[in-house]
Amino acid sequence: MQQSTLEVVGAALFLLVVSITDIRTLRIPNRATALFLFWELLFIGATDQSPLRIVGLSLLTALLWGVLALYLGMGGGDFKLLFPLALLLRSPVHLFYALTLAATSGGLLSLVMRYRMTQALPFAPFLAGAALIVLIF
Repeated sequence: MQQSTLEVVGAALFLLVVSITDIRTLRIPNRATALFLFWELLFIGATDQSPLRIVGLSLLTALLWGVLALYLGMGGGDFKLLFPLALLLRSPVHLFYALTLAATSGGLLSLVMRYRMTQALPFAPFLAGAALIVLIF
């Protein structure tokens, strides 16, 4: 992955705002997600990423949304957050690692906190943290 420091710091700030908002309101603001997407598209344009890779990441994100929304109860805001995260991570493999880490950590916390299936668990902090961990390591 070849992200600039400016891109990573900006992404971390967007993810912090989204995470705090999701924890407080159980909603992810569309404006924040759109700004994050625009931010990532600025940097994608400045790299050697081919347009086909961006299309592939888009299709992968749509497929993941279908699986996650139908079977795991993931909300629409979490899905919308996946696309800029996919652009940030630049690779389907890294996106898979981040999703696996987010699902595992969110699942473990829900077991420890004894969340019921009827209770909502803010998932954006897990997505954000997992994406940053994968990005760093």
